[in-house]
Amino acid sequence: MVAVSLSSAPVTELSDEQRERYVRNIDVVGMGEEGQLRLLNSSVLAIGAGGLGSAALPYLAAAGVGRIGIVDGDAVELKNMQRQVLHTELGRNKAVSAMERLRALNPDVAVAAYPDYLAFERARELFPRYDLVLDCTDSFGAKFMLSDAAEAVGARLIWATAVGMQAQCSVFGMPDEHGDRLYLRDLHPKEPAVGDYPQATDIGILGANVGQVGAMQAAEAIKLLAGFGRPLVGRVAVLDTLNARWSTLPLRRAPHAL
Repeated sequence: MVAVSLSSAPVTELSDEQRERYVRNIDVVGMGEEGQLRLLNSSVLAIGAGGLGSAALPYLAAAGVGRIGIVDGDAVELKNMQRQVLHTELGRNKAVSAMERLRALNPDVAVAAYPDYLAFERARELFPRYDLVLDCTDSFGAKFMLSDAAEAVGARLIWATAVGMQAQCSVFGMPDEHGDRLYLRDLHPKEPAVGDYPQATDIGILGANVGQVGAMQAAEAIKLLAGFGRPLVGRVAVLDTLNARWSTLPLRRAPHAL
């Protein structure tokens, strides 16, 4: 792990420089200085610094999320560069590369890189250290593992997936209107077998498509951390980039969990 310590003292007042840096945030209806202070005192753990992470992470850092952790054991390859715009050098670990870019983007933000692949027990250990977890991975196996770990420790998880010209996003681990905390198995009760669903290695993925849903993950995180707006709880946003269409589908607790 490449870690950065963060002062335990909370930010209680914005400096003049911070007011200027975040003025467009502060002016957003519902945010204000109070919401910006919440962001500066909050933390997010992103699992994956690929396509989704490349979109979500810079917006979180630029918005002033005070502490960001990045988990990724992969290295940057040439075939990544079409969509993983956070990186500029081939062969580098993605978590470390992302950490350096975020530090350069906003010195207010403390960033820690975990340059390893995440296992279930390690996820259970890390998740309670952060206010929110972002699933920016690209396989169903990883997504089910992360969701199960989040459910085991009661973590809030912002989930997204993207392939080809389609994408989906939802917020798990928050009480819905019925008081249920939904997770991935409420949307997909069982992990599908490899080959039963399309993957980027089969049908490709448009960089601008994954960028849209990664930015949505960042927006959902900012709303939750700053405490305003209506998050994607009990709903799944579905993006059809090919036809320029967003849909929102209701999600209820699956029968297995009743």
